[in-house]
Amino acid sequence: MTSEPSSSSHIAVGGATSGLAVNLHPLPILNVSDHLNRTRLVASQCTKVIGALLGTETNREISIVNSFELIIGSADGDVEMEESSASSSRPIDGQALNLSFLEARKDQFKQVFPALDIVGWYSVGESPSTEDVSLHQEFAEMVDTPIFLLFNPNDRPGSQTLPITIFESALAEGGKDEVNGGRFVELAYGIETGEAERIAVDGVSRGGMGGEREESIVVANLTTQRNAIRMLYERIAVLLQYITVVINENAKPDHPILRQISALVASLPTMDAKEFRDELVTEYSDVQLTAYLTNLTKQLNALSEYADKYNVLHPPPSEDFGGSHGGMRGGRGFGGFEMGGSTVRRNRR
Repeated sequence: MTSEPSSSSHIAVGGATSGLAVNLHPLPILNVSDHLNRTRLVASQCTKVIGALLGTETNREISIVNSFELIIGSADGDVEMEESSASSSRPIDGQALNLSFLEARKDQFKQVFPALDIVGWYSVGESPSTEDVSLHQEFAEMVDTPIFLLFNPNDRPGSQTLPITIFESALAEGGKDEVNGGRFVELAYGIETGEAERIAVDGVSRGGMGGEREESIVVANLTTQRNAIRMLYERIAVLLQYITVVINENAKPDHPILRQISALVASLPTMDAKEFRDELVTEYSDVQLTAYLTNLTKQLNALSEYADKYNVLHPPPSEDFGGSHGGMRGGRGFGGFEMGGSTVRRNRR
């Protein structure tokens, strides 16, 4: 998959590539989009959005699996970032890439995902800029042949391709890297997904990933109902348009279709009929009664458990010893009635 070529002085048209095959997973795409949206909502002015790409490299094939955000400039108040210094930050067009923050995040992700390494970085824009060239030089010192993912937020609506372009440093004659010359060459990439990723993306598209669990279920159900109602509305609009055209004699009537429409309308319930209201009230009462019975069963179960626990902690008084008047009456616990019977027989002798 490739995007349309962008006109930029930093793109080498028809430049030589290193032959990398890039596979892009859905998670980095979602991360970049989420990073951009949160930055736009929080920042009062346009800021640079960058991050690192995590993945695996096998021979000449790179799989981009995950990503994490990076920062430019100081980040006072971030407890997870070490204090920036002149040795850990380098100037980039008046700003600085915090390398200590990058190393800290890299170590944290390495502990959780030991098989993933930094394979490149991402940014946002319509085409590579001079600042992107400087950032790419920084990453080239840490990663051999880093790739550069550019997310275009101003891509035209209705495009059949993703608003993503992946670059690497153009190669000069002899196979040397031209990163210092500020030239990029576009790479073709493919989308690779697993079963778990498809389920996660489907959940995100349905709106079931945000908020608490109960809230997520409610949002997912409402989204499904909204889609179903919208589809029903669109189909009813088509039928209404056809009936209107036939009534206005602008189209020849199709009697089989008209009979199907008539049968469909006849099968619909009359919303104001007494039978419909009675049935609705009956179903509503059944649902409420079921809910009440469920709550009553839960309360009885809790009461039974409480009684069992109370009997364990406070057993009833023992009747083995009947006090000063009865001696061993009843004989419970120590031989029971056998001991009392033998005593009576001895007295009779």
